[in-house]
Amino acid sequence: MTPETYRLLHVVGVLLVFLGLGGVLATAGGEGGRSPKLFLMLHGIGLLVMLVCGIGYVHKARLEWQNWLFAKIACWVLIGAIPFLVRRGVVPRVVAVVLVLGLGATAAWLARDKPF
Repeated sequence: MTPETYRLLHVVGVLLVFLGLGGVLATAGGEGGRSPKLFLMLHGIGLLVMLVCGIGYVHKARLEWQNWLFAKIACWVLIGAIPFLVRRGVVPRVVAVVLVLGLGATAAWLARDKPF
């Protein structure tokens, strides 16, 4: 596959992650505190697609593993943990929404500007 195909699939993974997160955060607290499995599955599948296609893009585009890339991966690991933290009551839903928006914006900025 070409680097652009990996990049497109990476963006599709991002969309799946945020679709799943929206469902998880909108339904958290209902049904005995559990989110429907569909949203959790979308979140997990999106993270997997993002990981595989992101690493594929880095490899095919012959990018170096620089610090901005590790920071971006850290943002996505935190985003990946949000449903667990919300379900356990560690992070309130409103805080989770703000945190996810901030982390997503930071990851996008890191990918665009590659600051370090």
